[in-house]
Amino acid sequence: MSKHVFLELLEKQIRGLTNEREDRLIDAIFERMERRGLHRKLDATEEEIRESIKAKIELELKPQKNYESVSRMLAIVAVGFVGIMMIAFVLLPTEDAASSAQMKERITNENQKATITLKDGSKVHLNVSSKLSFPDPFESEERKVSLEGEAFFEIAHDASRPFVVEVNEVETKVLGTSFNVNAYRDDKVEIAVASGSVGVRENHDIREATEQYLILSPKQMAVVDKINHNVSVESIDVDQYLAWRSESISFDLLPFDRVVERLEAVYSMEIELEGYKEGDCLVRANYVNRSLYHVLYSLKNVVDFEYEPGEGRSMKIYYKRCKF
Repeated sequence: MSKHVFLELLEKQIRGLTNEREDRLIDAIFERMERRGLHRKLDATEEEIRESIKAKIELELKPQKNYESVSRMLAIVAVGFVGIMMIAFVLLPTEDAASSAQMKERITNENQKATITLKDGSKVHLNVSSKLSFPDPFESEERKVSLEGEAFFEIAHDASRPFVVEVNEVETKVLGTSFNVNAYRDDKVEIAVASGSVGVRENHDIREATEQYLILSPKQMAVVDKINHNVSVESIDVDQYLAWRSESISFDLLPFDRVVERLEAVYSMEIELEGYKEGDCLVRANYVNRSLYHVLYSLKNVVDFEYEPGEGRSMKIYYKRCKF
């Protein structure tokens, strides 16, 4: 819509002559103006328009003796003000339209998980100690979010707008699928596919014209080496890799070293076990929605061990003996 048409429409509304459709159109434009905020300076053409409006206002501010003249003055003031706003916000080129969306963040702590439903219908299951940043709503040609930590994505299909996850200079691009991204470590990123297909590439020294996405299929995982800048692909047990999404963890006469492996998967930790002999100490236990440290404390009733937190998401467990 041109500025001339909008100003005529606004003046029509002030006089009470617009219909319901025209009122909705005006409201939509005002909402867009409000989202974008005042960040532009008026150019030379707009300065001329502003001076012209100012002259009209000054003319109407001369002593008036009837209500109709005052009403007309107020209409001119309102239309003039919005006219300048429209020039600055709505009617200029819209190459930065995507920036008008409000950025939101969802952050979890070490004992918290979260599920976020985005405006496009996609769901993001956020693991502990993670952060998701996303525009609300998506307005550009692609749906792009940023992740720190780990999350499982269930993407609503939209052939016209790919979904892109940016994490630690790695891009994961899909149309509609489900996959997991693990980026707790600075030196590598893991992308595991549960359904559909996923494109992965590292944005290190990227050449836009030639850079290609590596395509992953279900039950495949890409491991991006951030140190050497290469990507490897391996087949995986998806259910095991997505164990962290489970609300419960159970062990049915499981050797303690296998218990530690399960804890690594569920809590996305790197755990080094020392002093354990293969086959020693079988564990039977069940925990529902508990933190890692709660589980470790409870396991001490069955197994005699000590643990020591390491850097980042790592720890050491020193096995001593089985209590039963």
